[in-house]
Amino acid sequence: MKTTRHHPLATVLTAVLVCGILQTAAAPAARAAAPTSARIIFLHHSTGECIWNGGVAAWFQAYNAAHKTDYRITEQNFPKDSPYGWENYPYDYWNIWVNHAGNSPYKNEPTLEILARTYNVIVFKHCFPVSGIEADTGRGDARSSEKRLENYKLQYEALKGKLRQFPQVKFILWTGAVQVQADMDEPTARRAKAFFDWVRTRWDEKGDNIFLWDFYELETEGGLYLKAQYAQAAGDSHPNEGFSRKVAPYFCQRVVDVIAGRGDTTKITGQGGKPLPVVSVAPTQPAPTTGAAPSPPTTAPTTAPAVQIVSTGPGKWLFDNAEDPALGKQRWDAAAGHAKDGDQRVIKISFAEGKLEDWGEYGKQRIVHSRRPASNFDLSGYKYLALRVKTDREMEIVLGLVTMPDPTIKADEPYFAFSGYLHPKPGVWNWVVLDLGKLELAVEGPAAYEKAGKPSRPMQLTHLKLCTNVKNEKAAVALDDITFLRDLPRELQPYLQQP
Repeated sequence: MKTTRHHPLATVLTAVLVCGILQTAAAPAARAAAPTSARIIFLHHSTGECIWNGGVAAWFQAYNAAHKTDYRITEQNFPKDSPYGWENYPYDYWNIWVNHAGNSPYKNEPTLEILARTYNVIVFKHCFPVSGIEADTGRGDARSSEKRLENYKLQYEALKGKLRQFPQVKFILWTGAVQVQADMDEPTARRAKAFFDWVRTRWDEKGDNIFLWDFYELETEGGLYLKAQYAQAAGDSHPNEGFSRKVAPYFCQRVVDVIAGRGDTTKITGQGGKPLPVVSVAPTQPAPTTGAAPSPPTTAPTTAPAVQIVSTGPGKWLFDNAEDPALGKQRWDAAAGHAKDGDQRVIKISFAEGKLEDWGEYGKQRIVHSRRPASNFDLSGYKYLALRVKTDREMEIVLGLVTMPDPTIKADEPYFAFSGYLHPKPGVWNWVVLDLGKLELAVEGPAAYEKAGKPSRPMQLTHLKLCTNVKNEKAAVALDDITFLRDLPRELQPYLQQP
């Protein structure tokens, strides 16, 4: 899922850049000692987000603790939905990194010249629609965005030449994600296999700074399609949680193998590495003099802490805690409102009654939002958003803080939003805390964002927007204690969500 055409994604282009001397194809060098530090960037969309959520960050945290290394991996959507567009296929990498190379971003997307300043390893990939390859025409053109083998190969050859211009960086490319059989006919699936086989056997060469992670092999296990037991649902070609947790360690091991200089000698699926030792990593504690929040634990607690958020006093604004029936009618549209949950009042979210939107590769989404006020709320004095959430199933909810220049205009207009991703444990109340300075930006038309001065965090709130995939539209979802905070109470610090 992606944000504000969300997802959410949280599909993946991964970029992995590694510290140390990188030998080129033309001049192989003796293997140097493995670097002890590396800065890694993982570029992705929704499929990549699934694997990231399978435990990538926690794996590297444990690996660093066990091996005394400093391998820092971060992730980001690439390209973003706006202004470039939610496309990350061979044409788009060629277009941004080759066709528009240089020291300036292209449509707010970083070129390789920019990425190489910060990262030692760059990992990148394509979303599963890359496998929807049409028949060749006999007129291949790297400048064509049509999904054809003849175009893909020209774009990949140009990309290979470009990547080799950065010998100090190591690149890891995923072989393409593929679709379930219900979404691909056999001729299309065979063209996809032919391309991924070409990437492995012809395009990739030993001795340079380019490496593969064979995601296609892991998804298909030698077949033509994403295996049904690995898909999120029939007709949904995103990998499910079980598969994501299974292969995330393979991805991490592959990155480490490349960093250590074993990229040409170990399995390109990442399988076969030594099991990672179980390491207990304690979260950083807050400094008592500053009140700064600690890094959240790998698995945050889910039961409600003994903390009471009040609406009065400086530094707190209670958006809604369902205790005031009149407030419920003012705050929410027809798809949400106050209701009883046992002995307490909560905000019930009825996604099945929400607005239906089609997000392309992410499928159809249901949207529920709070009502627009007469004038936007001022959030400039708050740093955090805390709330409780309860669901009856595992699901993703995208929570967006939307800003519109004039909330009284009811017709569609340009807007922008900062969003976070909620993955509550089902059946219990979960506290979630979002840092307003670390949310994901999405822009629907640049005019509103430019008029607001291009803020880096929410400053003016028009309404809250909740999104989920239509497959979860009948889920029982409840919220409570939605509160904006200037300072974070110690009891809530373990629930601060990582960006």
